[in-house]
Amino acid sequence: MGQIFSSEEETSLQSDLRQLINDERFYDITLECSDKERIFGCKGILATRSEIFNELIFTGLEKKILSFNNINSNSMKVILEYLYVSEVKKENLTVNNIIEVYHASIHFGLIEFQSHIINQVMEFLKSENEDTGKKLLSECVNKFSPEEVDNEMSRILVDWVAMNRLEKCVDDSLSCEGLKYFLIKTFDTQKPFATPEIEIWEYILARAKNGAYNQQGVQKYLNPLADYINLNRMDAEEIKQRIEPFNIYSDKKLKEVYFSMAVDKGLGFIRGVPIFKWKNSGGFGLKVFDGGFTVEAHELIQPKSILGDLIFKGRGVYEWNILVEKLCNTIYIGICNNINVNFKKNDQDYHGWVLGSDGYVYHEKNYKWYDAKFKEGDKVTVRLDMKNRTCAFSVNDIRKLIVSEWKNIPSQVCPIASLGHGSKLRVKQELIKFC
Repeated sequence: MGQIFSSEEETSLQSDLRQLINDERFYDITLECSDKERIFGCKGILATRSEIFNELIFTGLEKKILSFNNINSNSMKVILEYLYVSEVKKENLTVNNIIEVYHASIHFGLIEFQSHIINQVMEFLKSENEDTGKKLLSECVNKFSPEEVDNEMSRILVDWVAMNRLEKCVDDSLSCEGLKYFLIKTFDTQKPFATPEIEIWEYILARAKNGAYNQQGVQKYLNPLADYINLNRMDAEEIKQRIEPFNIYSDKKLKEVYFSMAVDKGLGFIRGVPIFKWKNSGGFGLKVFDGGFTVEAHELIQPKSILGDLIFKGRGVYEWNILVEKLCNTIYIGICNNINVNFKKNDQDYHGWVLGSDGYVYHEKNYKWYDAKFKEGDKVTVRLDMKNRTCAFSVNDIRKLIVSEWKNIPSQVCPIASLGHGSKLRVKQELIKFC
């Protein structure tokens, strides 16, 4: 039972057993599903393959019909397929039924099958669009009871949704209950997270306005979610201009938040471990793929710069790691002012405050030896201290001192890289840290 999906050629035994699934000629027990469809099964196979079925069939009064109020016929057929032949045809396990099947596999105690389902969900998440994770999380929260929902599937889906930015202008599949569960489970997370707290608010607000006709309707939507938005991760101007007008939070709550800021006890601008993707500007020469985490330069172009999609601000200390998967000529990695950067300047191959693969650090026309060369296969870490406005780098975890000459790092910066001639970089998302 090492694989879940059927190979192109089944054994004769598997083929024969498959013929018995839901066959009215050979059944001795009926399974009535939540959609009232009846499926026919063989007691011996079901009881031998599942302890739960064994108890249902042979413990107490022997029944000819078993009723399942929370398992539909589609899921039951997949469960029987797995129990009969130890494999499932690939077309029978899809994005549209996999949560239902997972729920049924837990009901019948099929631990090995659950692991296969989890692996298939990971394949769906990697091959489908970003909305797939939101759709599956919403279905998971809807299907499982509050006591059951904290399972391996929901944890994987929460982590996946957290790694993809919540966009206020995008109509997605994340339900209100799914969103609430997501906010609760990530409130104090230490895992990778892509959406700044103020943008979570903007995302929720956009959804509220989309479904409400007046201010009262907006407030009704926002109120159940308000406790799971952390105002301490926003700055005073954001709260005053974008939060206060909706009268969701009490004056006492707002005063407490403002006081925390005044005594320098505010939190970082994002929950969890900040994560970013490369911005795909659509220009010639740089290709962004791997869900936005990898960028590769065309072999024939001179170095071009690309920004990360996350703006670092506030008073936190942040680190992120870049893997050098291919290096041709010089690569530059660092930070950049996201407001005034001019990529059209032709007198240099880099922008912002960066470390070159040649071991020098650069800013504008100034450079100095930093003794931190990096090559293909190395990991470059950027360490950014926004409170003291300093920056330092590490290569393969060998940390260097801050670049003392960089006195003018602005209050908001974003990641940047400059590469050309076929070079390739990848954000190593699982190792980005919030310090």
